[in-house]
Amino acid sequence: MGEHFERVAAVYESLRTTDEAPVRRIRQLLPDRPVTGLDIGCGTGRYSRLLRGLLPDGSLLVASDVSAAMLAELKAGHHGHAVGVVPLLAAAEELPLRAASLDLVTAFNCVHHFDLGRFLTAVARVLRPGGQLFIYTRTPQQNARTIWGRYFPGFTEHEQRLHSEAAFRDAVRRTGGLTVVATQTFKHPRSSTAERLRAQAEGRHYSTFCFYSPEELRASIAAFLARLPSPKVSWVDEHLLVVVGGSRRNQIEPDGPASLASRAIKDQTRQISAGRAGEAPQEASWGRPATSSSPTAGACERASITSSKSGPASEHHLARPGRGAFKPAA
Repeated sequence: MGEHFERVAAVYESLRTTDEAPVRRIRQLLPDRPVTGLDIGCGTGRYSRLLRGLLPDGSLLVASDVSAAMLAELKAGHHGHAVGVVPLLAAAEELPLRAASLDLVTAFNCVHHFDLGRFLTAVARVLRPGGQLFIYTRTPQQNARTIWGRYFPGFTEHEQRLHSEAAFRDAVRRTGGLTVVATQTFKHPRSSTAERLRAQAEGRHYSTFCFYSPEELRASIAAFLARLPSPKVSWVDEHLLVVVGGSRRNQIEPDGPASLASRAIKDQTRQISAGRAGEAPQEASWGRPATSSSPTAGACERASITSSKSGPASEHHLARPGRGAFKPAA
């Protein structure tokens, strides 16, 4: 998977659709005060920038990924400044941050790339008491109802990394210091052309296609195009938002690799732009004001239908708000 994301990093911004509704829902569940957060598996930072633009003034958002190429694209945006977002090269299972240092952690369409148990353990360590983890993802059942799951041969069989809602609840239950607070299903109308979908598959723009051999992929694309009901298709994508609360105060660690990384992040915030080209960067650190950015389309979406500069005009905008019932944990 590492090679896949290194390869698509330069074009990732033009290949993904951003779902704005879950980000706005997350903001509704956060306190009306500056917060310190981490967006894990951020890719090029599209969801990171959208979330940062909705956070209260003075908030700090760190965006982490294991792909240096993805983070380079994040830093290259906005005239060389990822406004209000601090990039961090780190694995989701080994977060180089102090214990009990974060108010929120987010993971948008990337948790299937992680070792779920180790990821949750790492998050439990860095969340403050009362902090929240937000996992936005697709379940195997939802994946089967996508345009790919319905018409692309072997798509659901090859994609075995997704977790069901029950699996998330069980994994959280087995992780000390975390509790599932609620879940919500979002539904997003999508549309695309057969040619656009073909190009996505041929370019292996979704990591699922990396599990196909070249010969199998070519045959599957041909069968997929033959199965599509029309040259232009519409469907509804579904996603799940899992809201997890932190409940245990972790012991603050002595100085070590984690605390040193936290200090390095502090230093990086000094390089955050004020938000306009030509203005001098403002100093910022944990707990100090950091300039807010405007909501920008973005995603770490690994397996959803995407937008294209050459696709229909409607695909260039943020996805329409999804509909879904917000239900508390059982």
